[in-house]
Amino acid sequence: MIPAIPPPPPTILFDIDGTLLTFRGLGRAAMEQAMHEVWGTPRMLEGISFAGATDTGVAARVAPGRDPSPVWTRYVQLLDEAAARRGTFPPLPGVVPLLDALAARGVRLGLLTGNLRASAEIKLRSTGLAGRFDFGRSGFADDGVARTEIAEAARNRCGDGPLTVVGDTGADVACARHIGARVLCVRNGFGEVDEIEAADRVVDDLTAPGLADWLIG
Repeated sequence: MIPAIPPPPPTILFDIDGTLLTFRGLGRAAMEQAMHEVWGTPRMLEGISFAGATDTGVAARVAPGRDPSPVWTRYVQLLDEAAARRGTFPPLPGVVPLLDALAARGVRLGLLTGNLRASAEIKLRSTGLAGRFDFGRSGFADDGVARTEIAEAARNRCGDGPLTVVGDTGADVACARHIGARVLCVRNGFGEVDEIEAADRVVDDLTAPGLADWLIG
């Protein structure tokens, strides 16, 4: 008898802001300053919600048709400087024990985020989470403007194995459904409660018992 081929280990894709960490407004401030310096217009992000948004989507909304590349270069510089001044941020409750438990069981950990890859690296480094995620199995704002485009890029990199998204907004639910993934949402992030209730599971935060077992499923 030919031995059965074991199924591939699951991949869990984590959102960053509001799920793994909060950067306490530093990202927004750095982006707005970069836009002001490069494009010459102050307060371009006034009234813009970042909940579930993508960096590229925000730029397209406030400056349609403009090339944001020089803004991103300056934004990453400013964000890195601000993070260095601020020092270390703690991850959100339950994040580190959950990541440890998943890694110990062979789960592949990636990201599905509206951040640029460079800004994601800064945020993870500033919260002690650098090196925990496989960027080759992730999706970033560099991959598209819409979150669904970013999700498609992540799915393509992950292949056809089982996939679960962990996030905090209705946008995380929508992009998970778009790529045929399960989705877990936390209530302690930036999303509206009624938007995340459509997730497969909703918890107050990542300290909820049994999360590793559920995510591995």
